[in-house]
Amino acid sequence: MTLADVELPVTYQWAKAYALVFASDLAERLSQVQAQHGDQRHVPKPRLLVDGRWMLAADILTECQPGGLVYGGFSQLDSDRFGDIAVVPIAEALALLPPPEPLAP
Repeated sequence: MTLADVELPVTYQWAKAYALVFASDLAERLSQVQAQHGDQRHVPKPRLLVDGRWMLAADILTECQPGGLVYGGFSQLDSDRFGDIAVVPIAEALALLPPPEPLAP
């Protein structure tokens, strides 16, 4: 499933079970749009996965509607690229996070 297949708005109950996974160019675009149009108090921070893609928890979709914390930036995104954003079970995305850095002695 891709973000283009998801009918917004979504419930938090649905969203907490999924992650959004996307390529570096989309992560960069998200950063640009948020810097230009978003509220700098609420900046999405994608996490880099071991396969070079990026992820955000899909619960961010609950804040992409008018009045939501990231609506300003989200409303400016290129919706024709939503088909390039995979919606996967959160456990699948979390399994692709790099291992944590060892703590310094």
